[in-house]
Amino acid sequence: MTKANGTPSPVIHTLRDGTRNSGLHPAAPNQRTGNALFMTRHPQTTLVHKVHATLRDHAMCAPGDHLLVALSGGADSMALLHSLHELAPRLGLTLSVAHLNHSIRGEAADRDQLFSSQAARALSLPYYTDTVNVPALAHNTQIGLEEAARQARHAFLHEVASSCGARRIAVGHHKGDMAEQLLLNLLRGSGLKGLGAMEPVTASGIIRPLITLSREEITAWLTARDLTHVTDQTNSDTTYTRNRVRHRLIPFMESAFNPSTVDTLARTAALLRDDEAWLQEMTETLYTDCLLCHEAPHLELSAPKLLTLHPAARNRVLRHSVATLCGSTRTLTTAHIENLSLLLKQGRAGRSIDLTRGLRGVLTRGSLHLQLETENLRKRRPALLAETPPFAYTIDRPTPTRPLNLTITETGDQLLFRCTRTPAALSLSRDVQRVFLAPEAAAFPITVRNTRPGDRFRPEGGQGSRKIGRFLADCQVEGPMRSQIPLVVSKEDILWVAGYRLDAAATAPPPGYPALEIVLQKYKKG
Repeated sequence: MTKANGTPSPVIHTLRDGTRNSGLHPAAPNQRTGNALFMTRHPQTTLVHKVHATLRDHAMCAPGDHLLVALSGGADSMALLHSLHELAPRLGLTLSVAHLNHSIRGEAADRDQLFSSQAARALSLPYYTDTVNVPALAHNTQIGLEEAARQARHAFLHEVASSCGARRIAVGHHKGDMAEQLLLNLLRGSGLKGLGAMEPVTASGIIRPLITLSREEITAWLTARDLTHVTDQTNSDTTYTRNRVRHRLIPFMESAFNPSTVDTLARTAALLRDDEAWLQEMTETLYTDCLLCHEAPHLELSAPKLLTLHPAARNRVLRHSVATLCGSTRTLTTAHIENLSLLLKQGRAGRSIDLTRGLRGVLTRGSLHLQLETENLRKRRPALLAETPPFAYTIDRPTPTRPLNLTITETGDQLLFRCTRTPAALSLSRDVQRVFLAPEAAAFPITVRNTRPGDRFRPEGGQGSRKIGRFLADCQVEGPMRSQIPLVVSKEDILWVAGYRLDAAATAPPPGYPALEIVLQKYKKG
């Protein structure tokens, strides 16, 4: 990336009325100062008036802001540059200019780079430029040429903005681009966010001051100002889908259905953006309610709460969760969300699905997990469903003055043992984290270990002996997760399946009698 230093003499353009213009346009007569709108409606000031109104209405900038203007050299970006340059003194703005050579069009790309440099210097503005081999980037990353160009351009602009201290990046998208993007997203299959097309102000700091202007208004304004621009010949190449929408679909819609197609589509996009913003607020509230923990690269949601949501709300929460974990949803499709929702509805704990680019959904007892991993997932079992290695810990007898605390390294869970008395109110030990045992049931030292083949116990409140594996299966604990559950064992007798049930022989003595209290503290990420 390079910056053109120095401030050479401005390039002088001769206007059609014979006057000379250095690119530093004086304020037209009959104008208000500050944030007031222009009163003059001369063709040469109409565009600037609309840009001013757009900047104000969408709070795109504030006095003292430094804007980075993305300049391709085309008509749109030249109108953007000159209108912002005219408004900068009255709005208290500082401008810099950036141009990226994508190395796609050979000499034509080099010409555009030189033209952009001259345009910036004519206005005595700082200029930044760089060259990126986008075709090679597309080949190496196995993405489309247009997407590779978009990624390279955004990375370059944000890098420049950061280095020069620009708070916002101004780009030249106009009303026609808005209409084209809505149609493109509609044809691809998109929800409200995609049908909203382009946001006037994005979360990443990109602003679109020309968004209320038509292509015709822009070219007319440039002609009236006698401002030249370059033409990208690939914009007329209809092998590109966007160009077919621009040169074939929209003209057909205008001639056969609605002469104001572009205006109508742009208004529709604005309405849908408002709806999306409102729904996004609701989605964030529902997401917070469903979230159990978030510790990158892992996110856990409550499966029961997700299942109570309307399908549309559930899908939005799932998409929001992926965006939170991955930073974006650009590679996430509707099919991915439908598969996640199906995984939830089937309710089969221990199942998992691969989504996109290392993202995996895993269903466990009561939770839907999203995991972001770097390796190929197809032949690898999810870490959440992996067997916990065998463990066994020995615990001495606690005393009334010396409780004992055990941390199970393999799972992170903790068990607290202490001598106490049975409380007055005591229910069955079904699915609880705190139990009271008859002291005589525990022959110390006792053992805390995970399950082994053939383990059996007699569940409190049940009838007869049961295998631990079958008992946990009935509790909807998937096979691999069973190895995480600690068992409190006295000699060969299982006293407590921690968090699930006491053995019938270990039930608590009457209220007020001495008892052994055991508390399970489950490890939670985040």
